[in-house]
Amino acid sequence: MCNCNQQRMQYSSTATEQQKGMIPVRLLTETPLSLNGNITGRMYIFRNNGDTIWVDKRDAPYMKELPALEVPL
Repeated sequence: MCNCNQQRMQYSSTATEQQKGMIPVRLLTETPLSLNGNITGRMYIFRNNGDTIWVDKRDAPYMKELPALEVPL
């Protein structure tokens, strides 16, 4: 018997868990940018103008200081 609904439910629940505690940060310049979060140490890579990356809320205040990034706080 197929368990497609169980897999679908598991996939949708993990997608929402990934965004929990995260906020979208957008690159505003043409220059690629990679940086590590000051709190979590995670690496965030922005490759193209307009790229939106989900960033841990704890790292976001330090990114707000960079003019190349749009951080909604």
